[in-house]
Amino acid sequence: MKHKIAILGSTGSIGKNLLEIIKKNRTQFDIVLLTTNQNYLDLLKQVKTFRVKNIIVKDEKSFQKIKKKKIKRS
Repeated sequence: MKHKIAILGSTGSIGKNLLEIIKKNRTQFDIVLLTTNQNYLDLLKQVKTFRVKNIIVKDEKSFQKIKKKKIKRS
C-alpha cells in the first residue's frame, strides 16, 4: 500500500530533499499535492516527474503564469 503524501513548500530546500528521498522509494509513496509560493518553474518539473494531480501556487502572478501553461504528465 502506497503512502499518500502532500508536500507544502516542495520547491524549497526541505521539499526538494524530501522529493529526492521519495524518488528513491517511488513504489512506497504517492504524491497527491505540491505547493509553492513563486517558484512555478520548479513546481512544473516536479509535477511532471512525480505525476502530481493537485498543486497550490500562493503568488497570484506565478499562479497566472502556470495557468497559461499546459501541464503534461508523463
